Amino acid sequence: MQYCRRKVAPDGSSLYYALLFAPAEARDGLTALAAYRAEVLEIPREVSDSGVGAVKLNWWQEELERLAAESPRHPVTQAMLPTLQHHQLDMDGLSEVIEASRMDLEYGRYPTLRELTLYCHRAGGAIADLAWRIGGSEGMDAAPFAHDLSMGLELTRMLRHLRRDVRAGRLYIPEDELTMSGLSSEDLLAADRNDDVRALLGRQGDRARRFLDSAISQLPDNARPQQTYGLILAVLHRQLLESIGSDGYAVTDRQVHLTPLRKLWLAWRTARRPHKVHPRPEPSST
Repeated sequence: MQYCRRKVAPDGSSLYYALLFAPAEARDGLTALAAYRAEVLEIPREVSDSGVGAVKLNWWQEELERLAAESPRHPVTQAMLPTLQHHQLDMDGLSEVIEASRMDLEYGRYPTLRELTLYCHRAGGAIADLAWRIGGSEGMDAAPFAHDLSMGLELTRMLRHLRRDVRAGRLYIPEDELTMSGLSSEDLLAADRNDDVRALLGRQGDRARRFLDSAISQLPDNARPQQTYGLILAVLHRQLLESIGSDGYAVTDRQVHLTPLRKLWLAWRTARRPHKVHPRPEPSST
C-alpha cells in the first residue's frame, strides 16, 4: 500500500486530504484505485514509441485477468484485490482505463466534445463508480454523482496540465472548438494570442465547473457522510478552477496550485458539514 500512497497521495496533495477524511475502512481501496488509474494513464507520457506503449497496455490487460483470477503481480493490483473481493465488485470497468490510455497512444487529439467525453468516461468513470461503491451510500444510487464527478475531475486536470500536454503533442480541447475560436494548438502557447486563448480556456473551465456542480447536486444528503472522499475532491477541484480563473486562465504560462493549508481547510469543512456543500450559482451575464 505504501507504493500506492507514494504514487498518488503524497503529503499535501488533493488526494491526500480527500483520503484523510474518507471512511477509514475505505482508504486503502480508494488509494489503490487511484494508483491503478495513474499507472495506466501515464504510459503515453512515459514512452515515445507507440508500439512500446501498446505492449505495456497489453501487459496491464493481462494483469487484470490475473487480478480476476486472484493472482495479480503488480503492487497496485495486489493492493486492489482485498477491497474488490470484500465488496464483490465487478472488475470489468477497469479495462476502460486501458482503453483511455490506448486512445492517447493512437490519437492524442479529440475532434469534438463527444470523443473527449468518451475519453473522460474511460479514464475516470469506472474508477469513480467503484469508489462510491467502496464508500457505500446507504442504499442510494450514487452513480450519477460518480459520472459527473469523474467528468469534472478529468476536465479540470486537462485544463491545469494544458501546457505540458500540448508540448507533448496531446490536446484535450475539442478540435472543432479550437477551430471555431480561430486558433491552432500552436497558438495555445503563443504569447500574442493570449486573449483568444484565455476566452477558449474560460469555456473549458466553465464546462468542468458545471460537471462538478452537477455531481454535488446529485448526491443525496443521506449519502454524503459515506461519500466524503468524492465530495472533497469535487470541492477542491472546483476551488482550483476558481483560482485558475482568478489567474486569468494563464495555464499556458504557469501551473496554479492550492496551498496545503487551503486544501486542509476545505477538506475539513466539507467532511464536517457535507450537507452544506452546494452548487455555485452561475455568474450573471451583464
